[in-house]
Amino acid sequence: MNKEADRYDNQEEVDYAIQRYEDMIQSGKLLYFDVFQVEHIVDNYIEEGEIYPALQAVELGMNQHPTSIALKIRKSSILLNLGEITESLSLTEDLIKIEPANFELHLMKGSCLLLMDNEKDALISFNEAIRYSDEDKDETLFNIGYAYVQYESYHKAIKYLSEALKYNPQNDSVLYEIAYSYEKIGEDQKSIEAYNRYLDIDTFCDAAWFNLGIIFNKLDRIEDAIEAYEYALAINEDFPNAWYNLGHSYTLSNQTLKAIEAYNKYLEYDKTNDEIICLLGDCYLKLKKYDKAQSQYLLSITQNKKNDKAWFGMAVITNMKDNYKQAYDHLRKATKYNDENSDYWYLMAKVTSKLNLHKESVDAYEAACELEPDNLSYWLGFAGMLSKKGLVEKAISILNLALEYHSENSLVNYRLAAYHLECENEDIAVQYLERALKNDSHNFKYLFDLFPEAKNNEIIRKLINQYKSINQ
Repeated sequence: MNKEADRYDNQEEVDYAIQRYEDMIQSGKLLYFDVFQVEHIVDNYIEEGEIYPALQAVELGMNQHPTSIALKIRKSSILLNLGEITESLSLTEDLIKIEPANFELHLMKGSCLLLMDNEKDALISFNEAIRYSDEDKDETLFNIGYAYVQYESYHKAIKYLSEALKYNPQNDSVLYEIAYSYEKIGEDQKSIEAYNRYLDIDTFCDAAWFNLGIIFNKLDRIEDAIEAYEYALAINEDFPNAWYNLGHSYTLSNQTLKAIEAYNKYLEYDKTNDEIICLLGDCYLKLKKYDKAQSQYLLSITQNKKNDKAWFGMAVITNMKDNYKQAYDHLRKATKYNDENSDYWYLMAKVTSKLNLHKESVDAYEAACELEPDNLSYWLGFAGMLSKKGLVEKAISILNLALEYHSENSLVNYRLAAYHLECENEDIAVQYLERALKNDSHNFKYLFDLFPEAKNNEIIRKLINQYKSINQ
């Protein structure tokens, strides 16, 4: 850099140039700026994330200095950031003809080609960038890795970022992107290690603590997640997503009052977020503060009438108050807006059964069992409802279906034994009872709870006593 450029290393000079430029924009009166002034003005806007003002500034500079390669490079970079990839590539290729050994231009060309899904030619350009980069190898490798991060090709990103780290093990930007890439490919432990190395360098990075919290949450390390989110918020309390995630983690750790506090902090930034309002309703429901829960669910529905979770919450409360008709109405709304939640259908089945809406109850149980066949309580509830209606043979057919998913479950086999005894199918009942006793002889009383007359059956008593003696 020459002496003229050195003048602008002084921050006061830079600030003066920026202020003079902004005064010009306000007044509309065209002023002259030398190349280096324009460079600093453009760089300032880019650092602030103000891409369109940066483009406006570089256009002014190019009008005043049409031969400046530095300004043209900046324009190409800005166009790339704005998604104007074809225009950026065209300008970059023209500049490479003038400066074929400029590694920044090859890097930019590679990034353009990668975003255009031309990975083969992008790799050629990236290799050229590495070849010409000399002492800037680590930054070049970092930028190639970052381009692959943007392209969501995380394994390749890690390859280049790891190479960059060899040149500069303390490069915090490289560590951050490595941690992020490992997180994206599910290498959680490596991601944690990278974030910790990053945080050793930059302890006050709220985003790194936040991302670390997400990984801990995924690994069910809830207390570690809480600590990470709390660090993020200690650094930057104006971080709505961190308040949300902290509330979620508090909920998972049964710290419900703290969860309420965190969700309320989130709502300071987004007062009408129906999902968060609904989560507050869930918290109050957990605390058995039903009136507060109901008011939150109502508020959530006011913000978004299609919030199925809020309708379900209302149904839970009205069902607990034995207001089955209202619970039924709420559940119809919940299932209308989301018909793939098995919990909704299970509660619908129980509510419609209480309202003697038999067909609807059967349909609801079938939906719940189909959506989540591994949930044993759905099958047992379905069979129990049919049995109480006197439809024991239908209950048996339901439990036979349940056996496809719970073949060794003693409760299913005990219940099948009870229902077959009720239908006077003693031989079949004994077969199911023996299967149940083999897996769990201690709960034989479950059979008597379901079918008390079994106590008087000598074959049944002998079979139970046989397994009791074996397992004593």
